[in-house]
Amino acid sequence: MSQNKNVVRRYDEVWAEHDHAARLAALAEIWADDGVYVDPEVPDGVRGRAALSDFIAASHDEMPGLTIKATSELVVLGDRGWYRWEAATSEGDSFDGIDFVEFAPDGRIERLTNFYDA
Repeated sequence: MSQNKNVVRRYDEVWAEHDHAARLAALAEIWADDGVYVDPEVPDGVRGRAALSDFIAASHDEMPGLTIKATSELVVLGDRGWYRWEAATSEGDSFDGIDFVEFAPDGRIERLTNFYDA
């Protein structure tokens, strides 16, 4: 379970990374080759590291200074888990949500579904 926690911690850190090459390098460590990210903004999802990196870059443009931090422990059941998080921007905006994570056999994230709190 500690490997899963480290992967999720690194995933949250990736959202604060502005350098494209550094973000892709970090994603190579924690994101499955064809991993899928889904949230209300992209209900059909984005597939692969490059697409996720591009989505993160677009999020930085939309929400300057975006940071994300876990606000609960990761709860793992087999190859799945969930945790709560909080996001903040440099403009003082904040929002919360929950991520549901599916891990590949090698421990990297295979699918992450993100829900924002209403």
